[in-house]
Amino acid sequence: MISYPTILEIISSFYQIAMKDIMIGYHFRVIEDFDSHLPRIADFWNLQLNGELHDKSHLPFEILKVHIPLKINKGEVYRWTKLFGQNLDAFVVKKAITDEDKMIWMKKVDLFATRLLATI
Repeated sequence: MISYPTILEIISSFYQIAMKDIMIGYHFRVIEDFDSHLPRIADFWNLQLNGELHDKSHLPFEILKVHIPLKINKGEVYRWTKLFGQNLDAFVVKKAITDEDKMIWMKKVDLFATRLLATI
């Protein structure tokens, strides 16, 4: 189990990287006050990974529905997945999560990516 504070830290770190990325960053830079959105994203992953919610007001999660209007292309999905994995690697190195935690999380990332790709 990965604690909610660790999930939030990982999510915050990832989006700091993603926002600066030349290929996918523009999707995130247009969102006003993106930082206030991070706890909701972290809660989504907390539910996926641990079956728990930190804040029930974040429900419902309509992840695919909110991403479809962004017109994300396949290359951007693959880039997001690659960056996410690299970010998790950094947390494995810091011993904040284990290799097994990363593997479990990446299976969830791949499932989301597969579902998102099916909508493109």
